[in-house]
Amino acid sequence: MSELFLELFSEEIPSGLQKNAREGILKLFTESFDKLDINFKSKKSYSTPKRLVFFFEGIPEKIEKKGMTIKGPKVDAPTIALEGFIKSNNINRAEVFEQSIEKGRFFFAKISPKITLVKQELAKIIPDILNKYSWKKSMRWADHSLAWGRPLKSILALFDNQVIQFSFHHLLSNNLTFSDEIIEEGQKKIKNFTSYLKLLDRKKIILDQNLRKQLIVKQIDKVCRTRKLKKKLNEKLLDEVVDLVEKPNVLVGKFNMSFLNIPKEILITSMQQHQKYFPLFNQEDNLTNVFIIVTNLEDKKGLVKIGNERVISARLSDAKFFWEKNKAQSLVKQVGNLKSINFFSKLGTMFHKVQRIRKLGTMIADQLNLNKEKVEISASICKADLLSDLVGEYPELQGILGSYFASAQGFDEDISLAIKEHYLPLGLDGKIPKKPISVAVSIIDKIDTLV
Repeated sequence: MSELFLELFSEEIPSGLQKNAREGILKLFTESFDKLDINFKSKKSYSTPKRLVFFFEGIPEKIEKKGMTIKGPKVDAPTIALEGFIKSNNINRAEVFEQSIEKGRFFFAKISPKITLVKQELAKIIPDILNKYSWKKSMRWADHSLAWGRPLKSILALFDNQVIQFSFHHLLSNNLTFSDEIIEEGQKKIKNFTSYLKLLDRKKIILDQNLRKQLIVKQIDKVCRTRKLKKKLNEKLLDEVVDLVEKPNVLVGKFNMSFLNIPKEILITSMQQHQKYFPLFNQEDNLTNVFIIVTNLEDKKGLVKIGNERVISARLSDAKFFWEKNKAQSLVKQVGNLKSINFFSKLGTMFHKVQRIRKLGTMIADQLNLNKEKVEISASICKADLLSDLVGEYPELQGILGSYFASAQGFDEDISLAIKEHYLPLGLDGKIPKKPISVAVSIIDKIDTLV
């Protein structure tokens, strides 16, 4: 039994494309092997920013098929049925003969014994598989016709420790890989998958994305234990970061304590979505000024840490400035400016929408015996934060920021909460508002949208 080892080395593939490529290309391999009766014991796919790797174990060197007689369609069946029989079994018309059996007269064909060399088949199917895979986003470069996730530089293809010779667009398969992700010099000759892993290990490259994830989480846990802090890992962000590095290294950064006066949602969004950092919390679940940076390089001189701290400090300084500015801008006075934001064609602006839901709110408040004044005020100012600089920078926080603005301006807690929760639920399994005023404003907002 032999092993198949394929490495596709390219420029850095975005995290969002790697998982699809790992799974998609592996699925195409499995389907092709099933079709050709190529058995295997195990299959694996790996990726780093520059490497897509596929590995199959327990593949036979050759496939022997015994001779047999196969039955086709009836003689009086449509011609297309006979053509399909010939094509599906890869035979010639001259090899087909007629024969009568109990159920009538049928076409038959004798299949001669056949030995298929798997290595030769792989030289055909690998380029076909790579051509079949469709990237969600791809690019072309230089004058090449190939469209790939990022410029493809090398294809390492080995079967039974020998190169599988084939061409894929402008590239020829080989037994070479790049060992250094920075200079990309000195291609190394690879004998098999084991020697490949040893080479990567010497360069501290972790090929297996699952092992990289385990290592990152383990290092974060160590930081938390040492500093008596807690982590609340965003799994989607963690998976993204895992695919951004092949030599994961965890660093601990800090920002100025004064930024903790900004709403925590702004800080967390800035760190997670904009900078790919992991915020840390104290034992009371309060956000701290300590965060985790996952880099692709060692930081012996501390320059990477300093650089990242400067970046987040600059971003949070801007956020703090706009927070102080926006919370002082009256939400009530901002309502008239909603005329500058279109809601929907022929349905007017956000100002018109607010007026409609305010009127609906009055009706619902009477029906549900709610505080009419709170419902009207909540409905009137629930969209006012759309005009703020902060929502322009953090659109995912609309409603949440409006709630903070309302609290800072002295509005009742029920009104602030209604502004925050009126967008809920965000999906089928999303959280729903629970307070009566929040429920009312959420319902009338959606009624206006639907009607």
